[in-house]
Formats: sequence, structure tokens, C-alpha cells
Amino acid sequence: MNATRTLTVLALMVAPHMAQAQVEEQREAGFEVRREWMEQLRAYPFGEYTQNPVYAARATAFRASARATSGAASSIQVAPWRSVGPFGFQTSGFYGSSPNADGGRIRAIAIHPTNPSIVYAGSASGGVWRTNNGGATWTPLTDNQCSLNTGSIAIDPVNPNIVYVGTGEPTQSNGCGLLRSFDGGTSWTEINGAGVLAPVNGSLANRAYRIRVAPSLAGTQNTSVVLYAANNGLHRSTNSGSAWTTVLTGFVSDVEFDPANDNIVWAARAAAGNGTNGVYRSTDRGATWSQVYSTGTTVQRISLAVSPTTPNSVWAVEVVSARMDKLVRLDGVSATPTILTAQGVYGGQPRLDFGTQGTYDLVLEVDPQDANTVILGGSRMYRSRDGGQSFSVIAYDLHVDWHAFEYAPSDPNVIVGGCDGGVHASYDRGNSWVSRNTNIAVTQFYPGIAVHPTIPDFIAGGLQDNSSLWGFGSGFWTMSAPSGDGGWNAFSPTNSNVFWTTSYGTGFIVRVTRNPLGTSIGQTQRGFTSSDRKAFLSPMVIDPLNSATLYYATYRLWRTTNEGVQWGILTGDLTRGGGATITSLALSPVDSRVIWVGTSDGNVQLSQDAGATFTLVSSALPLRAVTDIAPDAAVAGRAVVTHSGTGTGHVYATDDFGANWANLSAALPDIPFNAVVMVPGTSRIFAAADVGIYESTDNGASWSAANQGFPNARVLDLAYQAATGNLYASTYGRGLWATTIVTGASVLRGDVNADGFVNAFDASLAQQALVGVLPASAPNPMPRADANCNGTLDSGDVLSILQFAVGAASATLCVGKQQ
Repeated sequence: MNATRTLTVLALMVAPHMAQAQVEEQREAGFEVRREWMEQLRAYPFGEYTQNPVYAARATAFRASARATSGAASSIQVAPWRSVGPFGFQTSGFYGSSPNADGGRIRAIAIHPTNPSIVYAGSASGGVWRTNNGGATWTPLTDNQCSLNTGSIAIDPVNPNIVYVGTGEPTQSNGCGLLRSFDGGTSWTEINGAGVLAPVNGSLANRAYRIRVAPSLAGTQNTSVVLYAANNGLHRSTNSGSAWTTVLTGFVSDVEFDPANDNIVWAARAAAGNGTNGVYRSTDRGATWSQVYSTGTTVQRISLAVSPTTPNSVWAVEVVSARMDKLVRLDGVSATPTILTAQGVYGGQPRLDFGTQGTYDLVLEVDPQDANTVILGGSRMYRSRDGGQSFSVIAYDLHVDWHAFEYAPSDPNVIVGGCDGGVHASYDRGNSWVSRNTNIAVTQFYPGIAVHPTIPDFIAGGLQDNSSLWGFGSGFWTMSAPSGDGGWNAFSPTNSNVFWTTSYGTGFIVRVTRNPLGTSIGQTQRGFTSSDRKAFLSPMVIDPLNSATLYYATYRLWRTTNEGVQWGILTGDLTRGGGATITSLALSPVDSRVIWVGTSDGNVQLSQDAGATFTLVSSALPLRAVTDIAPDAAVAGRAVVTHSGTGTGHVYATDDFGANWANLSAALPDIPFNAVVMVPGTSRIFAAADVGIYESTDNGASWSAANQGFPNARVLDLAYQAATGNLYASTYGRGLWATTIVTGASVLRGDVNADGFVNAFDASLAQQALVGVLPASAPNPMPRADANCNGTLDSGDVLSILQFAVGAASATLCVGKQQ
């Protein structure tokens, strides 16, 4: 089908928007929009998405021999994956924590019963981490478990080597049931409770809200009473989590034992439209329940808190229409309710109030030694000194959206909290706070990462609620523009110190100029205003042959030919209509007149005349959301496309501009695929999915899992850096990862200018390459400049080359060796 554009020139003339010098701060998009975007891509064209194939694929993708090769032989080798962070980063503006370092979203905290330096942190989709030194360093514990989506963590109060983890992040992502460890998190057993905690293989929604262990029966591996509150009920185990029964049906959003008498247990049932919503009480450790307080049918979520100083009492915060609606204290056997005024939570400065995401971010705690001190958290966090009648903001200089808050059992002066900005701790009962994010990599990257043309690990990418960042792998990372949820990024093909960043919504496009000798940047907003139907994240690409031309996609294409000073409408609707949007966009590196567009409703459109006309080329492709299109670096008519969903093939290739397609999916699992990269000049293809990364050495005829050292996280994008041979993978929950693909003949390490000698001039060139000012005429610095053979260009390489030049290089380094 041929779609002719007739109003392009006119649109370019009448729809300009002049660049804005000032970049205004944005707040993150609503969490429902993000969740729907993630799930609808996977569900299309059906109403819902089953995770059965995902859990089945995980067993294969992360088996011990996951790197076993298959297919054609190749001269290309793939090194084990390495995490490149970010391990903490700097944000600015009203919603960040600067100068404290921020991190990714944390949903659960558990503190050792006798040692407050030992803390477990559960990230939204990056698994469980442990620190033994108060957060100075962290260790991931569940990278290869059935799910990295974490909802709750409980440490056995008597034997802290017993740890329970409820998977599935509240309101956002499903889990696979319970993870249980008897050795402090070194090893885990996956338990779905014969379908009670999680239907077999995660076929239905299952998200953990709270796990609690009865203190009087704790400390054993087979007789402890454990309660598990989830969106599919309140479940009870009497044998330390091995078997489960459901004791309350429906959505149970919280459960708490009375600290003074664990026969008494409180639970909260909340679901809009349910007449049984309210607070429930048990007097037999959760075996049977009776409702003691009714909230009505409009409540969406309830959180509970108890204090040892107020036996047989509980505080409950109710959320209605996503706002904090009511704070109640229930006292005595009859659970007599007292409505607390909770003044100060709303009514002040809007950006300091509780917010309107109470079903997403909600915290309630009572000081273990002072029942008059109540902590309430939503977008911001508040403290009451009068039992909940009035509140004032605390931790106002930290990131927003609080999900976890725990007092250390052995020292209530120590508090650890989790929010969309990571882990933060207080050592004075909440008066002051410090970041604990410098060694934990749980950021949620979106599609649209960009890698610098030559500098290894110099990446720009968009994150959930932490804007777009730029940085140098495990080194310095900072915000490129204050955009809430960050979006697509692109480096200029002609000026390697210029890159572009976007945000959710429409038109937030910023040109970023980096000082090559430092870390400072300049920002210029180059976006436009539009009410277009658009995806949660709109694709943006830069012309690989003309840095002044950029394309931006809603349901149609927009284009600028003067670096964003003016934008104009280039096409009509390229989708099938309805609510569909453009989800992938790519230009041929060899002929930028060739433009590929993929949509959420399965269209692949192609232009060979710079967008003047588009032809639908997807009649032979699956009716699934198109997630990525990778044009060949040498052949204009060749491209590889990936699809989401299940029940069809997921990776297809064409050699003739989409006239014919070859299904490359025969050896791939039937799971959503999100990104693809073709390695230039080779027959190697990498494809990334909701489970793992797969490689082919024969143009897709055969595949093998390429997950050595890689976590079980959704991979949403891939980027290849030809100058270094590095392949980058962005995950939704475990940050960025890299591996080095070694090609070609051996080279003399340290000989940056390829003249056959290693000397001080090579060190100078390596230093220039490191800061991005290598002369254009200089040879590719990698892998020659990698003098310490760690796969990246860093300051250690410069030092190694200098040491070698004066005869002082360590024999353990590879500088001066042919490799």
C-alpha cells in the first residue's frame, strides 16, 4: 500500500516551534501509563498477556551452559557480560536527591534483627540485594531466580539466615511466588505453593505486598508461621513457607503481627467496588479472621502500622481515588476507631504534598518506642509527633515516591527507606538522611539508549522517574535533562560532544552539549507542542549522515532539518488507527533516505525517498507489536525486525526492502523480543528479549543463549559501538551491561596510532580518546588502547602505556603484547 504525503511542505512551513533556551523540569508520568505501555505491547492483539512462556524460557536461557555455542563457526568471540551501572548518579531539580546519589526504584527493605548494618533491599525489577556494611557495598542475590520483581522481604527474627521474599511488584509487575533462603540469601528455593501464591508458571497476575513471620514460632525451617499478603489473597504457612493455604480472599494489601502478642494479627482488604473492604483481626496467628472496621467500597489500598507501646492497636491509612483519604487508629478488642486529622499532608505547596499516586507509593510506620511518632509516606514523606493528628515533611531533599520504610529492630535510631530514587538511610530517627546508592545497580532503563561513537561506556539513556542520564559506565553519571521519565537518546554523527534526549509525552526534546574536558553540559530545549496520539515513549532518531535532521514519532512522523529550531509534520497516520502509535524508528546508515517505521499494531512501513512516501511492507509479518528495526550497516535494503507478544515468530529479516521476509525465529523461545543488533561486516546478530539475549553467527539460521554473567532481567534495548566492539544491553531493573566482541587480526596493545611502537605519544592519544577529543584522522583507539585488557578505555590504560614506555610496566598487563 502506498501512502502519499501531500501536505509535507505546507506543514513544515506553518507548524514551526522555536527552540526554548530554558529547559523546564518535568515530573514522571503516571505509573498506570507506564504499566499499560509495558503490558499492552506484550498483549497485542489480545486483551491480556500470559507469562507462561517467559517462565519456561528462563529455565533454558539461564541454565549452566547458557553460553554453549551452536550454528556456524565465527571469528567473533563474546566475553562475559559486565555491569556498567549506573552505581548511583546525580539528579537535580525539585524531585531529586542531589548532592546525594540517587538509584533505581526500591520496593522493600528488611533489616537484620541484631545487626543494623545488614540490610536487604528489594528493587522493583532488579531483584534482592544485601549489604553487610550499612550500604557502603551491595551484593545481588537473586539475579537468576524466577523473577526479579520484588514486593516484600521478611527476615526471620530468631534465625536471620532464614529470609523470605515475595515476588511481584505491587501495582506494576507480576511475580512467581515465594523465594526462600536458609543461608542468608546465598541460595534460594522457589515456591509457588501449588498455585496458591502464584498460579503455575505465573500465568495470572500475582504481586506480593507484605510478608510477616510470627515471632513466637520463628527460627525454624519447618514450623514457623508465615503470612503472605498479595493481590490474590492472604496466604498462611505453618511450615516455614513450604505449603500454603488462603485464609482471606481478594486483594489483601497489608498484614502485621502485634509486636506484644503475635496471636493478634491485623490485615487490610482493599479493592474498589468491594463491600468487604476494611481492616480484619485474627486472634489465632492468622488462621481465622473477622472484620473489625469497614472502609466502604471506594478504597483502593490500605497500609497498616503497629507499635509495641500500644498493644492491641493498629493505625490504618486509606487511599481513595489515588489520594490519602483517611488515617484511622483502631484500639482495643473492639477495635474502636479514632479518625486522625492528619493535617499537613495536603494543603501546602503541591510539590511537597502527599500526591495522587497512593495506590503506587504508600508507607505507614509507627516509632517502636513512641506511639506518638507516626511516619506517613506517599510522593513525599511526613512525620507526626502527636499520634497522627498533624504532620510535617521530612526527607524533603530526597527523591520522591516512597515505597518502603523500616526501623532497625536493634536500634530504632537507624531507619532505612526505599523510594523511586533508591535506598536512603537515617541514623537519627529520620531527622537527616544519606544516600546508600553508590554500589547498587537497579535502574530501570527504557528503549532508546545511545552510545558515544568512540568512547567506551559513554552512554546516554532514559530511566524510570530518573530522567535521562549520561555517563561513563561505572564512573560518573548525571542527568542530561530534568525529564521525569527519560526517553530516547541520540548522539550527533558529526559532533561527538553533542547528544539529544527526550522524555515521556510529546515534544520534550533537548540538545545537550558536553564539555569534552570536564563533566559540565549545556542544555537547549528543541521540542514542540502537540496533542498527537503517542506512545508512553516516542521514538526519536538522528540522521546518521546529517546531524541537523532528526525524526520524532507519534502516530505519524515529525521532522526537523535545522536541529530542532523548527519541527514539521512529515506524514499521515502510519498505524492501523485506533489507539496505535509508532514504537520503532530507524534510518539506514548507508542511505538515510531509507526510513523504517514499526507500530504498536503490527505495521512496518518503509520510505525510500526521505519520507515523501511510505509503503506498508508487513503483510507477511506477525500481527504483533513491532519493538525494534535494525537496518544493515552496508546494504540499504536489508533490515531485521523484532516483535513482542507470544504465539508467533519474533525475529524477521529482509534483503529486498521488505518485499520478502525470512522468519529467523525457529530456534528462539516464544517470548516477547524487544531489540536487535546486526554486527557490521559479519553474519552475527544479537536479539534481546524479556528473558535473556540470544546470538546467531549465521544470519539467524541458528541461535544460542548469550547470557554468561547476565541477570534474569527484561532487556529493552541493545546498542553496538563499532569503534570498540562493545555491545551494550539496557535492562528494565538491572541497569546497563556490556560485553566485548573481538574481531579482526591481533593488534599490539598500547600502540594506539598503529605505528608498531608503544611510546608516550600513544599515551597522549589514549588520553585524548578518553575525553572525546581524539583527532578525526587518528586510528580507531580500540582495542589497541586497551592496555590493561579489561575491555574498556580508562585512565589505567593511559598509565599502563606510560609505564611501558619507560620500562616500568607490570608483567601482568597486556600492554606491549600482540593480542
